[in-house]
Amino acid sequence: MPELMDRWQQADKWTSNELLPEQLALALAAAALALIFMQYRTRAPAKQSKGVLGETCAAPEMYTPGVLFPIPRTKGRRLLNLEDSAPLPFRGEDVWNCYEFSWLDKWGRPRRGVLELRVPCETANVVESKSLKLYLNSFNFKRFESPDEALATVKRDVASVVGCLASELAATLVEDSPNMAGWTCIDDVSCGDVPETLLRRPDAALLKTTLQPSFLNASGTVSERLCSHNLRTLCPVTGQPDWGTLLIEYEGPRINRASLFRYIASLRTETGFHENAVERVALDVDRGCKPTKLRVTGRFLRRGGIDINPVRAVRGFDASAGLKQARAPGQ
Repeated sequence: MPELMDRWQQADKWTSNELLPEQLALALAAAALALIFMQYRTRAPAKQSKGVLGETCAAPEMYTPGVLFPIPRTKGRRLLNLEDSAPLPFRGEDVWNCYEFSWLDKWGRPRRGVLELRVPCETANVVESKSLKLYLNSFNFKRFESPDEALATVKRDVASVVGCLASELAATLVEDSPNMAGWTCIDDVSCGDVPETLLRRPDAALLKTTLQPSFLNASGTVSERLCSHNLRTLCPVTGQPDWGTLLIEYEGPRINRASLFRYIASLRTETGFHENAVERVALDVDRGCKPTKLRVTGRFLRRGGIDINPVRAVRGFDASAGLKQARAPGQ
């Protein structure tokens, strides 16, 4: 063996025929190993993807239809002794209520609503629920000319995964935020074009007050209850969006509603627990608008059967009375 190694280390031996037997043997051995490896790969069962269920996944930052994952209905129906090709002994549909559906309108303003999906039970697949959640989150920074355009996009993408025509799948927006007596919703306020950069960083400097004598009382202040259903923040643990209704009660200089809406929109990538998000809003409004009285309440969507509703009174209000007047979507 030492003699063989010495021979291979001599550069002039590589171009001669003296090492041809050894070179041929090595080539045959390499080919045999490659063949064995390919046979192993062919026989070894491929690891089947289970989609994103159970996986740690960040919320998509861009529209991502490819995240939708199909699950064949046959997996469950075989357990019921239903033949794959036999006619179904029933009719029906799957009704999905999606409370975390939000997109941008043509001016870049955040919009939200409850999306109702109706999928015929005859489709070949269902869509895996977590993949649907991530897919809908990918709408959060995408502009659409109208809500109908956003709904048509959902119908097209989901239909292609479950295995039906878009016309066979229903997608509608459900009214889940009725007018609350005594509260003024600012979500439809005209605030001009909202650039995407504004949605990427909380900015307390956006908050402004305005002097409109018709709204002022004898002391030169106004008393208002304002709300928005477009509160979106990010969980610091999972990175997933948290949704809620923001309630602001105050007395003092009149808050410019367009500036308040733009400020709430700037919280779209704020990272913090529910409690921290409400505390940030309370402090920012207090510093930027200087109200004489202020109470901020966050009514967040429930998760795992639990909803968290932080109330923070800076001055002039009883914090314990902050939950009586309104309920958030999904509560």
